[in-house]
Amino acid sequence: MDVFLLGPMPTPAVGMLVKSLRADAGVMISASHNAYEDNGIKLFGRDGYKLSDEAEAAIEGRMETPERAEPAEIGRAKRIDDALGRYMEAAKSTFPRAQTLDGLKIVVDCANGAAYRAAPAVLWELGAEVVAMGVAPDGTNINAGVGSTAPRACGARVVAEGAQLGLCLDGDADRAILIDEQGEIVDGDQI
Repeated sequence: MDVFLLGPMPTPAVGMLVKSLRADAGVMISASHNAYEDNGIKLFGRDGYKLSDEAEAAIEGRMETPERAEPAEIGRAKRIDDALGRYMEAAKSTFPRAQTLDGLKIVVDCANGAAYRAAPAVLWELGAEVVAMGVAPDGTNINAGVGSTAPRACGARVVAEGAQLGLCLDGDADRAILIDEQGEIVDGDQI
């Protein structure tokens, strides 16, 4: 098979790009909301949605005795240089065009994970003043004291910066915790 290399980028980007690139499948390697030692894979079908547990189990079963391709049958890998930009444009397109984030100061905690470039840039492009934290991934510090698993750090930063909102992502940016202007976690049911 031929492989398009995309990362690092958020898990939702993989699903979106599987459809956009008309790929047969997508693979995300991530620790999600866990420590880096728990890295695993998420598999997406051509529809851009996560595969069923049954399909994943079938693939896992085939991995126990993998079939090896002959050298002439091995596909090629190609990096898609504008993949992150494509995702960012898609994310921005979900925000009403007539609205902006002008006048809002937002603390975004990217958990030293996959959204470390995309989240601050998208919020800034929509007009917000952005205070970014958790934007220095080193391969081992994902979710380490930052992000949605440690939202108090973002809450303190919201208060210290006088921001109106805090956004805490997990390592692969498929879940979020919101912080109000007083540094308090917003109840998920309210969201």
